[in-house]
Amino acid sequence: MENTSLQKLIMISAGVIALFFVKLMSDMSDSMEEMTGSIRAIAQDVSEMQRDMHSMNESMQRMERSIHGFGKAFSPAGQQFQQMNPNDMMQQVWPSRGQQSR
Repeated sequence: MENTSLQKLIMISAGVIALFFVKLMSDMSDSMEEMTGSIRAIAQDVSEMQRDMHSMNESMQRMERSIHGFGKAFSPAGQQFQQMNPNDMMQQVWPSRGQQSR
């Protein structure tokens, strides 16, 4: 009688261990699926960041070209402004006043 109860106890213990093992494997599978989903999301975020950085780089290059063109457009005007003589300008506006200041 002790032999059969020991066998039943061993069988019940083996069944409980098997159920525990199945539950553990199921939980591990769920965790792996969740981790795979997270890795996919990270990979997608990284590719979007690369696209954003590429478009930002292109925008910066366009802005740099625009600023360079803007500077080229104003360069002749700046040179003319530097060559202006305030006394000559005063004589053009008020001819008599320009003569008085001399």
